[in-house]
Amino acid sequence: MRASTLLTAATTAAVASARLVGISTPATLVASQPYTITLLTENYIQSVADVAVAWGYSTPANAYPRSLGSSTSSSYLGPDKSNQVENVTVQATAPADLASLGDKAVLSVSLWSLYGASGGPAVNTWNVTVNVGDKVEGEVTSQEGLSGTA
Repeated sequence: MRASTLLTAATTAAVASARLVGISTPATLVASQPYTITLLTENYIQSVADVAVAWGYSTPANAYPRSLGSSTSSSYLGPDKSNQVENVTVQATAPADLASLGDKAVLSVSLWSLYGASGGPAVNTWNVTVNVGDKVEGEVTSQEGLSGTA
């Protein structure tokens, strides 16, 4: 009986581990208007504690790898939004000066996580190019994959 209880617990723990591996946002953002950043998840072999996510905006010409750009904002994730198989949503508001970037902007999102029992730190960054318009659209743009640690 103990072996079956242990096996059930081990199986449940393996299924419950997940990590964040990408982002999805509306294809069009509007200055000073709210929108949702969706952090995409996948099953993973060990637990991951996601600490915080930060984001910023750049012109396509000035969007450098692993940099957030200007008008940065952030959100604490913590235990309630960590290590879950369901996608995580974060509410954001586009900056008032978004239109000054032109008709397209690069939204960069960076995630700080602690991996496994030892709490190894990792930073991953994703970039999506969005349209700057006058209506937040439901169509989404996304990027998946891990950028590695910075």
